[in-house]
Amino acid sequence: MFFTPRIETVGSVRDFLAESRKKEVSGENKFLQVTSLTAALSTYASTASAASIQDKIIHAFDPLIELVQALAYPVGFTMICAGFLVIMTGNRHKGLHIIKWAAIGFIGMQFAPGIMSILLEVGKSIGK
Repeated sequence: MFFTPRIETVGSVRDFLAESRKKEVSGENKFLQVTSLTAALSTYASTASAASIQDKIIHAFDPLIELVQALAYPVGFTMICAGFLVIMTGNRHKGLHIIKWAAIGFIGMQFAPGIMSILLEVGKSIGK
């Protein structure tokens, strides 16, 4: 009683097809519309999309870059502490070696996005 199916009649298939034929655009007019639309889109796409797509792809990796930079701090801190522990155990040369490379690695991770942007600009200038 509450859930009885409701049936609506919209017409026959012949009525539906007859309506679509009346609204059809002539072949020549349709060709001009498609050609002008394609020309407008290709002009816009060639100038704007190349730069915008490249920027979108580059900025899509921003969260990943920030994550790697954020992980560089605790890893670097842990390695520096490990280096001091190695110094405490009597192996001064190896401890200083670990501390040196942990510091270089941390600084490198912080500068990596800047270095990549410099390389990107060099690549753009070479490609022109």
